[in-house]
Amino acid sequence: MVAPPVLAGYILEELLARLVQSAGYRLLVHEAQDRVELKSKPNGDLQVKGRGGVHQVDVLGEFTVVPAFSQPVRLFIEAKARGLATGLPAVRNAVGTINDVNEAWMVDYSRNRVRRHYRYALFSTSGFSKPAQNYAIAHQISLIDLSGPEWASLVRVVHSSTGHLLQAFPADADHFPVRRLRRHLRLALGTMPDGLPPLPDDVESVEYDLDEAANIVARRFEAAVNGALLAFPAGHQVLLARPDDLEAFLRYANRYPEHRVRLAIDPRPGRDGGRTWIVRPTSRDRGAYVLRLTLPAAVEAIALAESDRRAQSLAAKGQLGGRLDIFWDPYGEEVNLLRGPRFFRLVFAGADLRHARLDKAEFG
Repeated sequence: MVAPPVLAGYILEELLARLVQSAGYRLLVHEAQDRVELKSKPNGDLQVKGRGGVHQVDVLGEFTVVPAFSQPVRLFIEAKARGLATGLPAVRNAVGTINDVNEAWMVDYSRNRVRRHYRYALFSTSGFSKPAQNYAIAHQISLIDLSGPEWASLVRVVHSSTGHLLQAFPADADHFPVRRLRRHLRLALGTMPDGLPPLPDDVESVEYDLDEAANIVARRFEAAVNGALLAFPAGHQVLLARPDDLEAFLRYANRYPEHRVRLAIDPRPGRDGGRTWIVRPTSRDRGAYVLRLTLPAAVEAIALAESDRRAQSLAAKGQLGGRLDIFWDPYGEEVNLLRGPRFFRLVFAGADLRHARLDKAEFG
């Protein structure tokens, strides 16, 4: 049987795929979507071809928009839902994988082949060790900390769903049907791409109503988590922001695609020393929306440094230093909130990053 923390990580990865879908990432699940770089195993597992071998990937997303003077972007998503901080081995594995797949074109070069750029995002419900943070920053692996209070409801859904699934599963079964569960979760969450060849039905064919189980997980998730936004700061890291009210943010951002924000920092420390940032519009619009995001300590230090340098270089022009860029391109029911693609820029003064604080009473 699968260990509870491992199954929790699998479930979390599928829920994260649902969250980043609104940021323009669509799942790749079969080699039919790209027969040059992807390979499907007979059991349904997806692999990505690298320079030195192939690499299994559980959740792989492709960005729907290709930035100017750039390459199509694909994102590996890996999640850890364990009690201890995610350490250096997980980041080393990410670095080795991403370097190898980004060099695959050297072996199979063709002028007719589209060269893609792969990125890696590692999520953790218990933060990251300091060596892991430093190594990730050096190799541009995105670390997304889910240990902050804004993600407590998501983490509860993951662990409660894990316990429910394991308790309901037949005790005499040899193994848990993880692949079938992923497939049913994708159908329930609306992340499964359309028009693909049928996945093998004979894999992990133990009798178990995974369809209803997946629907229960999806309902718990939708009730507990009001969306998320991928945010890109001045540095190379990717952040996951939790809006208190997604619809309120979209309503304001649609009216003001670029606007000034005030950034404050929750004084309560996170699991690994990281802190939760709280973002609001400035002046009289401060109550229009609230975004919350937690950064690992080392990642926060890089973001502060980047913002301060930008503030200094633009001071002569009177511009604000520092920003969060957000891309919105939803799929499924979220299209009803605001159709995409849309681009929003939240700009703030560099001084806000280092000095702003909120009173505890403001953390409602």
